[in-house]
Amino acid sequence: MRISVAAAVNEPETLAQCLALSPDIVSGALELRTYEGFSSAGAAYNAALDECAGVDCIIFVHQDVYLPSGTLMRLQDQLSALSSCDLDWSIAGVIGGTAAREIVGETYCSGHGKVLGNRENLPARVETLDEMLLIVRMSAGLRFDAALPSFHLYGADIILTAHRAGHSAWVIDLPAVHHSRPVIGLSGAYLSAYRYIQRKWRDELPVFNLVCPLERGLWRYGITEARLRWRYRSLKERPQATGDPIEIARKIGYEI
Repeated sequence: MRISVAAAVNEPETLAQCLALSPDIVSGALELRTYEGFSSAGAAYNAALDECAGVDCIIFVHQDVYLPSGTLMRLQDQLSALSSCDLDWSIAGVIGGTAAREIVGETYCSGHGKVLGNRENLPARVETLDEMLLIVRMSAGLRFDAALPSFHLYGADIILTAHRAGHSAWVIDLPAVHHSRPVIGLSGAYLSAYRYIQRKWRDELPVFNLVCPLERGLWRYGITEARLRWRYRSLKERPQATGDPIEIARKIGYEI
């Protein structure tokens, strides 16, 4: 498969310290395209879909993700196996949730300081995926919603779009380090995206989401926001991620 990597970037230093250090990107085995100055994730990633028209899949990945050595080889194997069991797959990721609200897949999250999830029983069909890494199959013909404000919930939106078109979303076994900062509250930008999803997908709600379930009302959003604010009540701003993503990947056995 021909695969490219696309990242929306607003912190070049984070990109340089995480994603750009990924061995398969450094070697040129995976081509990295970056998109800066866009008003929304949808607009940035649609630009990537247009520019990478000749590839089979695009990995849409956060700038603070480190892809361990051997990622391309592992990804080729995983996607080949996935295509063998489901010809209609359109989106894949590394961690997500099923319709039964079970977490499947695994990643190391620096914001939590630990490995989240597990790598058992994969691939697994899911209802939601973490937006840290989304693999979109070009033949599915999907587009992101450029009108969805900010850089939140674009993953939930495109999965709902895929499901409406009869396509599926999956979690595959692809270890990665999300060298993220702790989320200490849901910003106004997140609420704007949440309200947009409520209006657009009202008839499909509720939908499970790893950050906050998507529902017609705002009570669940309010509870999630209150819990985050209370947990990090001693912090005035988000702390920087600690540790070296390369060393983290080596220590937990993600590097080949």
